[in-house]
Amino acid sequence: MIKKIFSTSAAGFYILVFATSIGIATFIENDFGTSSAMKLVYQAWWFELLLTLFSITLVVNVVKFKMVKQKKWALVIFHLAMVLILIGAGITRYFSYEGTMHIREGDSSNTILSRDTYLNFQATSDGDFYEFSEPVLFSSIGSNAFDQKFNISGKLVNVEVQDILPNPANLLVETNSTETGQPILKIVFGGNDGREEFYLGEGERRTIFGVNFDFSKELSDSSVVDFTESPADINVYYSGDELFIKSKTEMSEMVMITQAQSVLPAGRIHPLKLRSFYNTGEKGFVFGDFVASGELQLTSTAVKLENSSIVGVHLKVSIDDEEFDRYVFGRTGGEGRAEIFKSDGLEFSVSYGAKRIKLPFSLFLNDFIMDRYPGTNSPASYASEVTLIDDRSNIREDHRIYMNHILDHGGFRFFQSSFDQDELGTYLSVNHDYWGTLITYIAYALFTLGLIMVFFSKYTRFSQLSRKLKTLQDKRFVVIAMLSVSCFASPNFTQTVNAQESPIAPELSYVGDSHAELFNTAIVQDFKGRMKPMQTLSNELLRKVHGKSKYLGHNASTTVLSMYGDAKVWYGAPMIRFGMHEGISDIIGVAPENLASYKDFFFDDGSYKLGNAIRSANAKPPIERGMYEKQLLKVDERVNIVGMIFAGSFFKVIPIENDINNTWIAETSHQPQSEVPTSPVAEAFFSTYRRAVFDAMNGGNYELCDQIITELKSYQTIIGAAVIPSDIKIATEITLNNSNVFNRLALFYFMLGILFLILLFYSVFFPQGNAWKFRAALVFLVVVGFLFHTMGLGARWYITGRAPWSNGYESMIYIAWTSTLAGLIFTRKSLGAMAAAMVLAGAILLIAMLSYLDPEITPLVPVLKSYWLTIHVSLIAGSYGFLMLGAIIGFINLLMYLVLSEKNKSNIRCNKTSEIKRC
Repeated sequence: MIKKIFSTSAAGFYILVFATSIGIATFIENDFGTSSAMKLVYQAWWFELLLTLFSITLVVNVVKFKMVKQKKWALVIFHLAMVLILIGAGITRYFSYEGTMHIREGDSSNTILSRDTYLNFQATSDGDFYEFSEPVLFSSIGSNAFDQKFNISGKLVNVEVQDILPNPANLLVETNSTETGQPILKIVFGGNDGREEFYLGEGERRTIFGVNFDFSKELSDSSVVDFTESPADINVYYSGDELFIKSKTEMSEMVMITQAQSVLPAGRIHPLKLRSFYNTGEKGFVFGDFVASGELQLTSTAVKLENSSIVGVHLKVSIDDEEFDRYVFGRTGGEGRAEIFKSDGLEFSVSYGAKRIKLPFSLFLNDFIMDRYPGTNSPASYASEVTLIDDRSNIREDHRIYMNHILDHGGFRFFQSSFDQDELGTYLSVNHDYWGTLITYIAYALFTLGLIMVFFSKYTRFSQLSRKLKTLQDKRFVVIAMLSVSCFASPNFTQTVNAQESPIAPELSYVGDSHAELFNTAIVQDFKGRMKPMQTLSNELLRKVHGKSKYLGHNASTTVLSMYGDAKVWYGAPMIRFGMHEGISDIIGVAPENLASYKDFFFDDGSYKLGNAIRSANAKPPIERGMYEKQLLKVDERVNIVGMIFAGSFFKVIPIENDINNTWIAETSHQPQSEVPTSPVAEAFFSTYRRAVFDAMNGGNYELCDQIITELKSYQTIIGAAVIPSDIKIATEITLNNSNVFNRLALFYFMLGILFLILLFYSVFFPQGNAWKFRAALVFLVVVGFLFHTMGLGARWYITGRAPWSNGYESMIYIAWTSTLAGLIFTRKSLGAMAAAMVLAGAILLIAMLSYLDPEITPLVPVLKSYWLTIHVSLIAGSYGFLMLGAIIGFINLLMYLVLSEKNKSNIRCNKTSEIKRC
């Protein structure tokens, strides 16, 4: 029995159960939250037992198969690494903890709030104070049992969890009960999370967002005379089935239905109007609903528990013979509000949430620093300047904590996590897991070493196959599957490129090519803060609107600048793709197979044809939107882009002098004046340049236009020197745009794949031929293509200043690169495998060309600016090319086994690595 539990078959079974379990846990987490997945799977006793059995099985098999005696060191290290990984995970699970430290500028902190949740208890009796906590993990599904007894100063206290309520909220319901029913008023505020509702019962006083409300039971004076004192900021009265309101200060009232407005003098009683907007000058609110006899029922609004979700814990607390039944509320990472229970001199409080953990040292926040992308409010990076104070070792050191730089001290690691909205405070993630982390990292290093040794050790399966390959003669096998792979991976490219070809456009005027080339080199600041040539912006805009980088044979810069210079003519240019959905076609009155013009989306009176449909689509939650709604929103975005091109809103080419955020602006007449600074230079430039472009398009003289752009570039160089890219970087980006290297490589790789296939078939049917002589030429072409591919990736890296695998498009071109690399490294002498590698790389680049993968270069959010993340993604994404190539070769091997027979096995030599070597 013991042998079966720790056998190789059992290890395979454990892996299968493990994979199935974590797969199921993913669905649980998606529907019910992380806590449910943790409770039912990851922290379940059976899951930990499974990993323990698997660890023991690994050790047993090392001994059973005498790996040490047979000097199979690669396999020994490989198995040892997996055991150490599980040991490190166990240490992390049971002995480490994490939390968050919040510090305001000028303050210090030596405590953190735990990531794990607890029931926190405090008790006071006869002058003695007690404080303790019990770890709990509550989830939407599964058992949430907790029943503990405590002896406090001779009193028996029993705490039992009845149930939990995920995402609790009060629901106002009417009732005829005279015992529980009372007048209740709903008050609605606009908060950081949108609409927030509060309830005020008769006889209750409550402060909401700094406004003190009082719902009095009596109206002492129904006249409108002044009161000498107001008991609260806003006083509400209910008398004679009517509501009245009195404010300490003057406030305005607007009836939402009629938009009628009035001013309510301070200290006077007025009729209260439901669903009207009241504004005190500092805060605005609405009295949303009123029930004359109602009660609040606590109910769950959603079953899934997010990290920020509130949990209501229904407690039954008994102190000796006295019982209490109440809810406590809290969430992960925050301290909950305590409920206090009093009985015969004992004051006992319970709260749910994080536990405050004291550290043996403190951090003092000197300054919180926020850097933004030019011209935006988007954070580029943020850092905390702190002083480490440890009196145990007389340490007082200054440190800077930011995304790529952590603070290590005393077994604790501090990471920059978040910040306060006023940017005067910081949140630091804290991890205390020295041994768990160290052991796990050592295990990762051993794991990597073991994988590398597999390729060089004499006692591994890989080495055995390599030796077999050296004894194989030049036998060819029929690879019919390669044709199916190439056909499957090669959709009709012509059809993709030529989809929705433009119908005959009205007579359009275009900017001269020479001026468009000069216009390309001017620098523009996009809405995300990236500085780039106008050529790049033009390509991005036309690609989003039209799906291509050319329109009727004209490049993007010429097209976009022409739209700006003579907008009225271009209103009728059919260039907006709207998909094949008949619903959109019916609304705008354009056949689905055609392109639509800007004016097609508007009625004669100027109203937007898609207005009602867009409002309906936006009203639906994203998860409920179908293909029609999604396509509708995309079309709406394209129409808006075209309108903004006509308005010049994208052309943020004028730097604001001495602007602290290095803001560049477009035509200010089309932007909110309260948010975007103005510039007399911008006003003069845009009015002059637009007119000059219009005149040149009709007259053909671009001398003034060229002069204006030349002066603009000089102005940008002087005023925008802090953020303007170097001339080399600008030239590199324009060259990358013009070369269109990745799109061209897609066809190039496909052609090479087909040539390799032809050569392979020739060698199969004519084994004594000279096909091998052409192989070197094809491999040389592969190397040339690979070098251009590498230069394209390198150029993109240089332009962005980061690794080129940070979005979907970049990941695809990088995976195509690794696929080609895999073919060159492992299968450079194999026609079949090289054909597979080329077809695979071409297919991946073709997918990258599809419209839903945007090649636009965008700035990174601070959390992604990590060299560790760059290494992690490069290894993970890079492995996809190798794995996909191996999968194709493995699939071919399986097909070969199917066609293998006594008659053809003399002509077909099938080996498990699909390697074919020449005699």
